[in-house]
Amino acid sequence: MPRRLLRGASGWLLPLAALAAVAALVVPSGELARRSDLVLAALVLFTALGIGPAQLTALRRRKAAVAALILAPFAVLAPVAWLIGRLFSGAVRDGVAALGVSSTEIAAVGLVALSGGSAGLALGALAGSLVVSALAGPVVLGALGGTGADVAVAGLVARFALVVVLPLALGLGVRARLSLLEGVTGELQGLSALAVVVLVYAAMSAANEATELAAAAGAAALFLAASALPVAFWLALAPTELRATGALVIELRDFAVAAAMAAQAFGPSAATVSGVYGVMMLLLGAAAAHALNPPSVRAVRPGERSSSR
Repeated sequence: MPRRLLRGASGWLLPLAALAAVAALVVPSGELARRSDLVLAALVLFTALGIGPAQLTALRRRKAAVAALILAPFAVLAPVAWLIGRLFSGAVRDGVAALGVSSTEIAAVGLVALSGGSAGLALGALAGSLVVSALAGPVVLGALGGTGADVAVAGLVARFALVVVLPLALGLGVRARLSLLEGVTGELQGLSALAVVVLVYAAMSAANEATELAAAAGAAALFLAASALPVAFWLALAPTELRATGALVIELRDFAVAAAMAAQAFGPSAATVSGVYGVMMLLLGAAAAHALNPPSVRAVRPGERSSSR
């Protein structure tokens, strides 16, 4: 019974995520919000355990797609975030700017896998985008914000190593050695779905404590909507089999990275926008994963989904 429930968890991702957001409004957990990186690391591990070596090898044929997913969102969203920030003032304006120079959301890799997309491609884009964000983000923030933004690049790199590199290496290594993991794909997807639900709860718990919540929510919603612009270009130009993967990789930006850069560059209050955005972004990602790979399709055609990647 527990395994059947776990296999079915991914099919309940959207309602469970919405329930988690409501629960965090009623009974928030500041402790979980502060430890959300542990949940992200678990999500990366569950996702990596479901990625076969062939999916990573296929990245060699996708160099142009990986480069586009790394560079294009940064180039487009940084000025878009600056323009949105002109509609607000103070900490909210600065917080939106940080979202524009953030990397791809770590959880996007898990959501891509749940949607039936190419988790290998998403991983490649994630790694590159974090490097670009860590190196170019502080410079762009300083230029757009008119201040010498003091962002600890070493801290961002250390976070990436602990939250992504270590669990990723562990998961891929185990998957390469244990072929029997191919038979528990449903269970791994269920664990990934539950990790996303916990992330929504943690993000909402953090946002619940924020000040200027209404303005932050408005700015976050505008940025989320504006992120659809580069997504539309990707959908128009990318090969059919890569459209869903790229859309999620571009649309979902890492709210934790944005919060860290905003807090270090402009002060703690500037991180409010990122926290609120995190909730909206994760709920949107959960809805997209559910729509792209509904339970009926997941149950009937698992072989087709895995073989197409």
